[in-house]
Amino acid sequence: VMIDDANVIITDIIGSNGVIHVIDAVILP
Repeated sequence: VMIDDANVIITDIIGSNGVIHVIDAVILP
């Protein structure tokens, strides 16, 4: 997934309360 020319790796982790999205990237405004 490319957001603002930044490579964002989203890992879906199944949690007890739902799905937690872990984004491996730092996006500055």
